Amino acid sequence: MTARTLAGAALLAGVALAALAAAAPAPTDAVENVKERAGFIPQRKYQPVPGKAVGVLVADVVPMMGQEGRSGPPDAFGFSRGGGSYNWVYVPVKDKPLITNFRVKAGEKGDQEKVYPSLSLANAQTVKQWNVPGGNVLVEVEVCDGLGAPAGEGFVATKMKVVEGTKDYPLKVADVLQQMRKRYQTWRTEHQRDLDAAFAEAKTNAIKDEKPTGPRETNDLVYVSWLPDKERLVVRFRTKVTDGAYKYTDGGAFDRPLPPGGFGRRPPPRPFKVRYGTTFGIEYGMAYEVSKTGTVEKTLALPAKAFKEVLPPPPGAVRGGPVPLPPRKP
Repeated sequence: MTARTLAGAALLAGVALAALAAAAPAPTDAVENVKERAGFIPQRKYQPVPGKAVGVLVADVVPMMGQEGRSGPPDAFGFSRGGGSYNWVYVPVKDKPLITNFRVKAGEKGDQEKVYPSLSLANAQTVKQWNVPGGNVLVEVEVCDGLGAPAGEGFVATKMKVVEGTKDYPLKVADVLQQMRKRYQTWRTEHQRDLDAAFAEAKTNAIKDEKPTGPRETNDLVYVSWLPDKERLVVRFRTKVTDGAYKYTDGGAFDRPLPPGGFGRRPPPRPFKVRYGTTFGIEYGMAYEVSKTGTVEKTLALPAKAFKEVLPPPPGAVRGGPVPLPPRKP
């Protein structure tokens, strides 16, 4: 083979390698920014649920429910699918029902009805009837005896089975959550200097040279859902770091009830402190999409964004005294 032939072969090989590199998929550690910040954590975003649906039976739902203005028992589980808000899950029970003779809308369009004589919320005890070990597991639920349910805050699950750890769904939700928490913490540690700088800028823009009074607080919110179209688990972390320049006043008092039985002298009103001033901070986060085999397929960043909130003083603070109680009913 001549020198010219060898050079030509090398050139062709180089071109081929370059083409392969260009066609190769992006590495899983590539990070994109979130396009729609408002939808990073869903707010009362409900979807119809088919008669059989795969999703995450979620534990520790109180923080997620609370940020939407919803509340329920601390041990209750939720159901998450399709990136929407968590659903409360009602299940049939034989003993100590929470609800009796419950009439619900059924069918994805809500054009049917079902009546369930004895229901409670899904929790660690009530899902044992289907050998479900607890929350934070991938399950398949039968919804309203296979009829499905319209978009709403909750639905009735008439059957349930664990599907994670199987040939079709090898991942385990609890393991993925633990891994993603570690990954998020590592990311925070690596970017702490940038986050501190963003927080310092938020402080300067909010209160100028005034010294914060504290307390400085960090609040983490975790959201998890199953994306059936991609067959991926999505895990989102949102962190809010807050501080403020506050003052306190005896801004009011709450009336205390009569002693047991309704007789005797009513205790004097008990005053309480009211905080007012300026709250400031930053919000940031990360999201991970994980394949059913446990591979991180996509990583999204929620860039740090400053916020500010002014808490006005109660009327009594303006006058220099406490807010008077409303007149008592006779």
